[in-house]
Amino acid sequence: MVSDTRFPARADRCSHFLRIRLFLILLSMSLLMLSACSSTPSKTSPPQTNLFRSKDYVIYQLQGRQSPAELAAKFLGNPQQAWIIREANPDIRFRRGNAVVIPLKERKRGGLSADGFQTIPILTYHRFAEDCSSPLCMPSSTFERQMRYLKENGYHVITAEELSDFLEYRRGLPQKSVLITMDDGYRSVYNIAYPILQKYGYTATLFVYTSFVGVSRMAITWNQLKEMKTSGFNIGSHTINHSDLTRPKKGESEQAHLARVKEELYGSKKIIDRKLGQDTQFLAYPFGFYDQQSIQIARQVGYKYAMSVKRGGNPFFANPLTLRRDQILKKDMQTFISRLRTFKPLTLK
Repeated sequence: MVSDTRFPARADRCSHFLRIRLFLILLSMSLLMLSACSSTPSKTSPPQTNLFRSKDYVIYQLQGRQSPAELAAKFLGNPQQAWIIREANPDIRFRRGNAVVIPLKERKRGGLSADGFQTIPILTYHRFAEDCSSPLCMPSSTFERQMRYLKENGYHVITAEELSDFLEYRRGLPQKSVLITMDDGYRSVYNIAYPILQKYGYTATLFVYTSFVGVSRMAITWNQLKEMKTSGFNIGSHTINHSDLTRPKKGESEQAHLARVKEELYGSKKIIDRKLGQDTQFLAYPFGFYDQQSIQIARQVGYKYAMSVKRGGNPFFANPLTLRRDQILKKDMQTFISRLRTFKPLTLK
């Protein structure tokens, strides 16, 4: 059980909105009756659009085909928070005359509810091709089918910054949120995955090891990374040489090993910061391997979030320097879907 003064006890979200929906049904019936019985309205009196308002929510009568994004901009000040309104009104059509509930206070920070908590799956890819034989290579047609599945089934592909806000308990996320990451820095990420992601309005976080960038036709270039960053992609570190941080190399002393780990972590961050004009905060451990020493050094040199390839989702209370990721290695849709669990049932009553 989570017991922390940051997380006040809250009512069951489902029953809370069930009561509001019942109120909306009764309200809509009343509006229909009043409309049938009323005389021609006065041209001087504006329509009453806010049917009810409290410090927690507004019940609003739609004046036309107002989208959740338009309502979010009007009431919440940010069209990107349209998901809050959609999730509060799952069975209501957004058309003229209907009443919708607009939460004014965020209830999903941390994704906690009476029956469990939200987890964020992080999906990991490496390279792409038209046809693949290696488990680390994803066929373009399969990748497109996976992205189409996310879109058609109501998943929200979030950014690394949104994940950061969730982990720091600064904001809530849509119920079906997922982060996409791509390791190493193959050019096929730019040539194949990038156009598919753009087609569906998605972005991803790329983890590159800097000694590989631009060295061959297989590798992504710094200019391509700059373009993707401008399009909303996040660029993180995968060290300089993609070497195991947890074990000394053959004949490497303990002191030399420590120096290498520091250079791999700090050096790659310094290079990416300079090339892309940023403060790199996300790291993916090579091979997903980490130990207490690599965690400590990663924190010291300025990384705030680091990722393994241990399977599983990430609740808001996950250790930010040992985040879990699922490598998408198999090509069948059933396995892909099984990696999209976004809720952990747990009785918190």
